[in-house]
Amino acid sequence: MQNFETPELEIFSTMVYIILIFTSVIVSVMGSVIMISFLTRRKIDVKEEIVYNRNVGIAMILASFIWTLGGICLESIKPIMNSWYSNYASGFTLKSALIFAFGILGALLNALIIGAVAIFFSLKVLMVINRDIDEWEKIKNGNVAIAIVIGVTVIVVGMFFQSIVSYIVTTIFSFQSTV
Repeated sequence: MQNFETPELEIFSTMVYIILIFTSVIVSVMGSVIMISFLTRRKIDVKEEIVYNRNVGIAMILASFIWTLGGICLESIKPIMNSWYSNYASGFTLKSALIFAFGILGALLNALIIGAVAIFFSLKVLMVINRDIDEWEKIKNGNVAIAIVIGVTVIVVGMFFQSIVSYIVTTIFSFQSTV
C-alpha cells in the first residue's frame, strides 16, 4: 500500500476538512427541516411558510436548529481532524484511511442523533410546561415571541450538548488510534 508524504497529506487533509464542513452543513440544514416537520407532526411545511408566507417565526426556529446542529457537527469535526493530524502526519495507508472514513461517518451520525434527541426532549419539556398553548400553531399564525423562546431554548441546549458530543467523538477516535 502506498504511503502519502507530507505535501500530498496536507492537500488531502485540507480536502477532508472541506468535505467534512460541507457535509456538516448539509446534515444541519436537512436535519433541521426534518426535525421541524417531525416535531410539528407535518402540520408546517417549512418551505411554504418561509418562502411563500414569509413567516419570520418559522425562519427563526429553522435558523436556531441549523445553528445548533451545525455547532454540534463542528464540535465533532475538531477531534476528528486532531486525530487525523496526530495519527497520520507521517503518512497513511488505504486501509487506515477507510477505517478513518467510517469513523467520520459514525461521528457525524453520533452528532446528529445526540443533537436531535437533545432538541426533541428540550422542546417536549417546554411544551409540557405550557400545555395550554399550541406553540406551533401560534408560530404558524405569526407569533414571533414564541418562536424566539423556542429558538433560544434550542440554541442553549445545543451549547450544552456540544461539549458532550466533542468528548464522545474524542473518545471514539482515541480508541480507534489504539486499534
